[in-house]
Amino acid sequence: MSHSEISSRVDEIAVLLGWQRQFTVEKSWEIVEQNLGIALPADYKELLARFPGGVFRRIEIDSPVANEKAWTKYKRALEEILQILGDEDLEYLDQVDYTLYPEFGGLLPWGSDGQGGTFCWITDSSDPDLWRIAYHDQGADQWREHAGPITQLLYEILTNTGQDNLLRWDFTDLPVEYIPFSNR
Repeated sequence: MSHSEISSRVDEIAVLLGWQRQFTVEKSWEIVEQNLGIALPADYKELLARFPGGVFRRIEIDSPVANEKAWTKYKRALEEILQILGDEDLEYLDQVDYTLYPEFGGLLPWGSDGQGGTFCWITDSSDPDLWRIAYHDQGADQWREHAGPITQLLYEILTNTGQDNLLRWDFTDLPVEYIPFSNR
């Protein structure tokens, strides 16, 4: 995706959500990426430069750059979900070919569905803008994939009016909304 395509998709998401607030990140992406040891997708960074982290029509996305408190929350949540996904007794990775970050090609969590489901990037390219998305549906206990990027997945979920989506949820009666974490 080019920068103009990324900006355009983020703009479309903002229009769909009626989001006009200005937001300034307090932590640099360079520090976050250096701490994680990996570059992150441009559309994710663009999205979280516009939105402070929150719930997009039931999709929860923490921002590692909103402020220091958000960074601490992000790191703790990342460590916890990697530990849970890697717990052999819980069998999340049994019968699938996924491994976990920081291994090349490993799953790197970036969000949740608020019902135990987890969204991860599949870090199998040196170009993070080419990463696919893996979603673990807790209720069905199965993994499904989306070609990505995050902004395309969010746009599809925000404009969905049925069950034809990665989550396989019926969005017919769910409001198209964004709730910043600061307002929860």
